[in-house]
Amino acid sequence: MTENTQSETAETRSASRASNVEDDVWSRRSYIKYLAPISVAVPVVVEGRTLVGLLRQDFASGGSSYSKPTGVDVGIGGELRPDTPTRETLRNAAISSTSDGERLVLSAGVKNTQQAAYRFSLGAVTTDGGETVEGGGQTDPVSPGGTATVQSTYTLPADATPKSVDTTVTIGGRTSKKTVQLAPLPAAQRNE
Repeated sequence: MTENTQSETAETRSASRASNVEDDVWSRRSYIKYLAPISVAVPVVVEGRTLVGLLRQDFASGGSSYSKPTGVDVGIGGELRPDTPTRETLRNAAISSTSDGERLVLSAGVKNTQQAAYRFSLGAVTTDGGETVEGGGQTDPVSPGGTATVQSTYTLPADATPKSVDTTVTIGGRTSKKTVQLAPLPAAQRNE
């Protein structure tokens, strides 16, 4: 081998190494170039589908999910609207038989823990048979730090049991409505 041939071989090896390094760099760049957008796109697609599902649930059924039952049965002493920053407690629930059917009395105590005007109201009651009984009552505006009580009386069909009550919370002009499921009344609360 001549000196010329040896230098060509050395140059070839050097070029081959440079090419391998360049191919290695290119493959790293390609990896990052394609993996980075995929790693961002997957969470965006998942979160987008979740958002679309929530919007369909809220608006496709003709109303907001705020009007749907909470899924938690509230009994005496229970929080009617744990989803709000204020406190609304079911203080009393009594049912008694009358000549017209069943008389239900609901009483709620409220406390305004916000720095804005607040109002709470009890609305229609739905029975275990699916009948809706209109009625209800609301507090006068409750000042910040203030408390109030609201009481509502309903006449239910004979042998009906109250299943849920509609509630409305208004804080500083923003209104939130929700149907709250009622726990079965204990025997002591049923006045026969």
